[in-house]
Amino acid sequence: MTSRTAVVATALVSLVALCLVMIALGETVAAAITLIPSIGFGVQQILQAYTQHTEARRTATDSHEAGESPR
Repeated sequence: MTSRTAVVATALVSLVALCLVMIALGETVAAAITLIPSIGFGVQQILQAYTQHTEARRTATDSHEAGESPR
């Protein structure tokens, strides 16, 4: 796991823990509003990873069809 991934994972886990404490204290609306950006960020990361994976497969297929050696 890269250092950037570790930092993001730690931040998201901390945010979820904070939201759980807020829910336990009765601040449900504040907890939900706090989680919205992290959910959006997670969806963005999933879409970016999927796009990069698809582009990498396409590049590998194109180079294979062109007769280049795989890397």
